[in-house]
Amino acid sequence: MNEKQVISRRRGPVFTEKNFYLEEFYGKSLVFSLVPPSGERLTDLDSLNRTLRELRRNQTRCIIVGSTRAIPFLVRRLGRLAPRDGPLRFNPATGVRSRPYPPDSAISALWEASQNGRVVLAEAAAEDARDVVIFAQQLAARLRVFKLLLLDRAGALADAAGGRHSFVQIERVRRLLKDIRSSHRRALVQAAYRAIRAGVASVSLVSPREVYQELFSFSGSGTIFTEAGYGNVRQVSIDDFEEVEALIVRAQNEGFLLTRSQREIAGLLPSCFGYRIGDEHLAGVVSLLTEPYRRDHAGEITALYTLTRFQGEGVAAELINAVVREARTRRLKYVFACTTEQRAASLFEHLGFHRVEPQALPPAKWRGYDKKRIGLLTIFRWDLIR
Repeated sequence: MNEKQVISRRRGPVFTEKNFYLEEFYGKSLVFSLVPPSGERLTDLDSLNRTLRELRRNQTRCIIVGSTRAIPFLVRRLGRLAPRDGPLRFNPATGVRSRPYPPDSAISALWEASQNGRVVLAEAAAEDARDVVIFAQQLAARLRVFKLLLLDRAGALADAAGGRHSFVQIERVRRLLKDIRSSHRRALVQAAYRAIRAGVASVSLVSPREVYQELFSFSGSGTIFTEAGYGNVRQVSIDDFEEVEALIVRAQNEGFLLTRSQREIAGLLPSCFGYRIGDEHLAGVVSLLTEPYRRDHAGEITALYTLTRFQGEGVAAELINAVVREARTRRLKYVFACTTEQRAASLFEHLGFHRVEPQALPPAKWRGYDKKRIGLLTIFRWDLIR
């Protein structure tokens, strides 16, 4: 076996989306709430069952909250995955006004149950969807879990045109509630808001049939709620390199970025910045490449990519602004960017970049470059020293 084959075998699973999320959830706790009538049909539970099996192998602690009507279906669908001692039973109408709630004794019982198996069932003895949701929200907040998932048959929130709200910072919740007429859906958004305010890292509103895609794909399928200002841009560490590399490869496969070899991608990684959603995964990446243009005191903004679910949320603009600030810190004379994507071109223009001709860039940029491709590029420059 040659060196290339060895590297390929060692790195084989790196680019699978699921592996990144499993690593993210390793050793964490998640609460899943089946919002009535979710869970009252076996077909509601196929995706959840698949999800829980992955997470159990991953040593992720999973607590599933279901109504009295949903629990029998859940036990049947999970089979051997269901806890042998059956579900823990809670009555949301009892003691709900006491503080803290759920009480310490309930938390202790949940902890003991989780030691026997990573999957815990919590029966909320209520039929009203709002009571079940409030209990799940209070439980998630009391435990300060990594994520709360509200599994509602209607799935993610949608805007007036039917487009999915894939990402919502909770400072936007009040505006969002004005457009939601359903009292049921309003209650779900309010529960997400309260959970985040109480310390839950993030909340996902998703259909039970799409929970696997929500947790294990870059595009997701639900609406994720996070704290305002939860995202941040910073230069990536070596521990982020595999995740960044995976995003660049994904962008290349989707046709958003120029195809590069593994070695060429490795050359970009040290100069990459990432937009990270709290303690969760990267939402986007960009590179400020300066080494090839050292003589010109210039930097290239390249490998700009935002995950589908975060497009339109300002992530790309945050990334570009961050690397422009970094370029000023490094006392570069100018930065430039080349793109064939109209959306990216519009963004650069919106941020104040100016269109220029190829000769306005460092000669090193065009060494070995495909001349035919140059004609397809829109080229931008921002002078930092005037």
